Amino acid sequence: MLEATIKVPLMKNILKGLQSVSEDCILDFNTNGLTVHVVDSIRAKMLRLRVSPEGFETYVCDERHRLAVQLSKVKDITKSLSASDQLQLHYDGQFSLVANDMKRVVRLKRLELVFDLPQMPSFEYEYNTTIEKSKEVRDYLKTLDKIPVFQVQIEEENMIWRTLDRDEQITWTPNLELECDEEFNNIQLFTTNQVLDLISATSKEPLLLRGGDSSCPMEFSWTPTTGVEYTGLVAPRL
Repeated sequence: MLEATIKVPLMKNILKGLQSVSEDCILDFNTNGLTVHVVDSIRAKMLRLRVSPEGFETYVCDERHRLAVQLSKVKDITKSLSASDQLQLHYDGQFSLVANDMKRVVRLKRLELVFDLPQMPSFEYEYNTTIEKSKEVRDYLKTLDKIPVFQVQIEEENMIWRTLDRDEQITWTPNLELECDEEFNNIQLFTTNQVLDLISATSKEPLLLRGGDSSCPMEFSWTPTTGVEYTGLVAPRL
């Protein structure tokens, strides 16, 4: 049995993050909370969401429940809800959402028809850093407008984001402390929209970044509120 209550703004944030990567997912509930892994169709980006019991207003789950859902069906009931509302999640053989005297039963998909990522892959990261406000990354990427590709360069313990056209180059050198070997240098290309989609659920919280050699994905992680943690990976263009 599952009985949980979550604030509507948080639920909308969760849906925004997950839907930016995939429309279908498996909601993995257990005594430790909720875990979701989503991967896009071309395997260019993936996102892990963890919500501990502290992230919910109330949370009771006595055993593991893996529910394959179409996220748009979950989103339907949130469209008319305000920031002060709460959403109840129930599962007792049937998955349903309840808010403001409305009940939405969500038809579950067959688990074998939804891509199942048991855990995030691990990599040998060469650097890590923190950008104090995640909005800074989104602002830079939005400035690129229709520029599809940008590069991230690590050199002399600095990080530089720049576009490729030198005649109209857009450069961002964030003020940060980069932890890496002094001799580590690297340049990677990334697709602008893939990164923007991956971090769409960020607001103004700190954004932790990790990366490695030319084939290593860049990892983004952030905690929008107590008990909620996102970790995303985006592959470089090779």
